[in-house]
Amino acid sequence: MLTVKRATIGGGVDQGTRNVRRRDPVATRAGLLEAATLEFARYGFDGARVDRIVRSAGCNTRMLYHYFDNKEKLYLQVLEATYHDIREKEQQLDLATLAPRDALLRLTRFTWDHFRANQIFIDLTRNENLTGGQFIRQSAAIAEMSSPLISMIEDTIGRGLILADFRHEVDPLQLYVSIVALSSHHLSNAHTLSAVFKTDLTAPDWLEARYAHVETLVLRMVGAQDP
Repeated sequence: MLTVKRATIGGGVDQGTRNVRRRDPVATRAGLLEAATLEFARYGFDGARVDRIVRSAGCNTRMLYHYFDNKEKLYLQVLEATYHDIREKEQQLDLATLAPRDALLRLTRFTWDHFRANQIFIDLTRNENLTGGQFIRQSAAIAEMSSPLISMIEDTIGRGLILADFRHEVDPLQLYVSIVALSSHHLSNAHTLSAVFKTDLTAPDWLEARYAHVETLVLRMVGAQDP
């Protein structure tokens, strides 16, 4: 699982870390992937520079091409690692063990929290959308790892209808896209919306009220009782 800290953007690694990576191929590869994730999130594919990536990772260009062949394959690895992280965590929610209403709220809360804590995910997906999805379409792995999520949501909706917890049959992909939109739009557009409406969309009180509103909307989509 890939773990990246935004605070390292623009910085490098200490000499001790550099020495460990020279001796440890696994650490070298992981360091390159981490540095590349930050670089692609900040500058997009076209703006990202290999020399900045290797400098931040504390190795040389030869090592980058040794492990990833080229910039395109490195970028694709970054996308796959990023999506693997969220898909793996979604599977760990164990929605099948919960009552349908609780399962839907757990998925909603997780999605909200994940986006709020992972600006890098938002930045990467935004930049990939600017390419027209050029690279993500090349990854069979990302599509494959995302399929169980939709099945999981479909099962939750089905159980909810059988138990009469839900009154509306909803397409699982439509529902998930709505949850994603409700959990991310205010983050992607916080600066402009805050300026236009003279309201700080990053304020804790506003975010708390926003999440309560999101929960209500998601439950109403499936015809469940409001929180």
